[in-house]
Amino acid sequence: MLSRRVEQLEPRLALAADTALAADAGVSRPPLIPTAEASLEATVFFADSLVGPQAVVLSKSQVVGNDDLAFSVSSVVSGSVEKWDASSGSWIDASPMPTSGNPQELLEVLRDRTIFEGDRLRWSAGGTPTGERTEAFGVVGWSEQAGSTPSIPAEVPTVVEDLAIAKTGDDAFTLVWDRPTNGDATSYTATFSDGSQTSITITDATTVGYQPLSPVGSYTFTVTASNEVGTSDASQTSYATPIDQTITTTMVTPWSGAYQLVVSEVDTEAASLPTLQSFAKATYDGEWVMLAGRTNGLHNFTADGIKNFPPKYQNSDVWVVDPATQQVWSRSLTDASSGLSQTQIDSLSATNTLWQQDGDTLFVAGGYVYDSTTNNFTTYNALTALDLPSVVRWVKGEDATLGANAILQVAGDEATDGSYEGGFFQVTGGGLHQLEDRFFLVFGQNFEGPYIPGRNGVYTSQVRSFDITYDMAGGTLGYENVSVSPAGGDPSLFRRRDLNTFPILTPSAQGPVESVVALAGVFYNGNAVWTTPVEIAADGVPQTPDPVTNPDAFRQAMNQYNSAKVGLYSPSEGVMTEILLGGISANVFDTRVDGLVYDSQYGFTNQITAVIRDTAGLYSQEFLGSYPEVTDGDGSLLHFGASAEFFVADGIETLPGGIINLDALTDDTVLGYVFGGIASNKPNFGTTVASSLIFEVRFMAGSV
Repeated sequence: MLSRRVEQLEPRLALAADTALAADAGVSRPPLIPTAEASLEATVFFADSLVGPQAVVLSKSQVVGNDDLAFSVSSVVSGSVEKWDASSGSWIDASPMPTSGNPQELLEVLRDRTIFEGDRLRWSAGGTPTGERTEAFGVVGWSEQAGSTPSIPAEVPTVVEDLAIAKTGDDAFTLVWDRPTNGDATSYTATFSDGSQTSITITDATTVGYQPLSPVGSYTFTVTASNEVGTSDASQTSYATPIDQTITTTMVTPWSGAYQLVVSEVDTEAASLPTLQSFAKATYDGEWVMLAGRTNGLHNFTADGIKNFPPKYQNSDVWVVDPATQQVWSRSLTDASSGLSQTQIDSLSATNTLWQQDGDTLFVAGGYVYDSTTNNFTTYNALTALDLPSVVRWVKGEDATLGANAILQVAGDEATDGSYEGGFFQVTGGGLHQLEDRFFLVFGQNFEGPYIPGRNGVYTSQVRSFDITYDMAGGTLGYENVSVSPAGGDPSLFRRRDLNTFPILTPSAQGPVESVVALAGVFYNGNAVWTTPVEIAADGVPQTPDPVTNPDAFRQAMNQYNSAKVGLYSPSEGVMTEILLGGISANVFDTRVDGLVYDSQYGFTNQITAVIRDTAGLYSQEFLGSYPEVTDGDGSLLHFGASAEFFVADGIETLPGGIINLDALTDDTVLGYVFGGIASNKPNFGTTVASSLIFEVRFMAGSV
């Protein structure tokens, strides 16, 4: 590599002769840059599509972009590099080596090696492709501390679109982009830097592969587009080592199922539907029952808890919806005819409650709410039983008053042995599930006081098991036979909330066995996502693989937050499939290269994946598609699914746990509907609202 800077050689020529003498002596002085300094050292690669018998001709900006005024060829790895010499009308060697220290010869070498704007460079391969890309030559770019970037003609390509770096293998990444909106680009220059080394790849494709490339590291990528007129400004993206439970995740692959799931928006203009997210739900007589939750979007992040969770957006109404006729009924729990105390009303207006339907009864536990009796935020320590027939009749106005035993409530005891923190039901952001006659509170937290960024609740980090004693006619509700696992909680494995928890079925000689799975959730180490699944059997003991000792363990890449979901099980194949419909995700699946683009901000996503558990209990994740495109008033794409709920359509055959029997589906069938949740006009830092939209989920036989 030529180590001397151009300006360092200038004084040596000035000592030998003045400018006139130099001209008389036939010295052709290359244009020097007064305050230039080496701004770039890089290796230039060519995509194999450009490697062949025909030479590749380049401009200065195609190699180093518009920011550098010039570059010098520092070394040649393969082939030959030549520069067009207008004075002789021929191509000359662009990488000559000096044979002496004579100033005149050194300047001539610099002149031949340095490429300025307007110069042309030619590289000839001199061989066959060596892989995805061929290493060609090294360059040193020169910039000027003072000055401005040359103006770009209108015909020059605009910047490339949607630049992303996607992980496409254990040690493989692919840089991908879309063609510029304007300007017919004929080539692209992709620059990679890890802070110590830089490589430049010139290609006519819209992808560049990098392998091997460690997932542990910080990398910067830029791409420019060029044509015969000039080169675009650079687009830039970067990658940094994830801070999640596992640095790497199991690769997501395109959907391979023998059927399709199609999601479409339902026309609901005639219906007066509520805006709801993070609510409790049940179905009764083909109708939806919804209560609690919030009527606005994602909470705020200010230093004021009231502004972050405004009490006016707590949902104190009970809603009943007939999806077939789109009739909607509602009634406020504050109505005197409910006969409820203010404490009961507040508890049933909470967000992120834990709920489970058992026949005609909906059980609701915990939840975070502003308690108007204490004028403070709290996580409620209560289990509530709602008799659905009574509640629905009251909401529809068929009963003037709510039945005396329609809503019963019991408070949870505090532990006497330190096995759990706070009251037994004082949990928000977890899941409530039922296996046979036993119930399970799965993970979550107890958050007391106003929510302010930086404050944390007490995570349960455990599963709490219990039996419910309930007699609606007798007006009694209680719980017994409590067990906790692990006692005191284990934050190193189970410090999780706002996650997807759901029932699954596993084949056995006696028939399918029901258990519960908890996927991912937050926050690992206080600020990141979990990736390994947790399985909970009837004994209530959570089990999760150790990804350190078991490197083949499933590590979930997408849809880590609570979202609408659909469970399907094939008794004939013994395979469980859980469809995760949007939500919030640490990765985006880039369909251009079937790779994962990491999002350290964990953005809202429209993407839909399937977590598949085979007969051996092994997990995988596949990409199915996305929600249909729905935009707001400004034309921004909306993202759905977070804190939304799925309602199984009336008449669909289900198995234990409400899981849909996949084997019973043979024709195109509406499986159910997604309702509510948070809608965001950006993946990150956008405007959010609670959604009132309904999306139909349809099963279609046959693969794509």
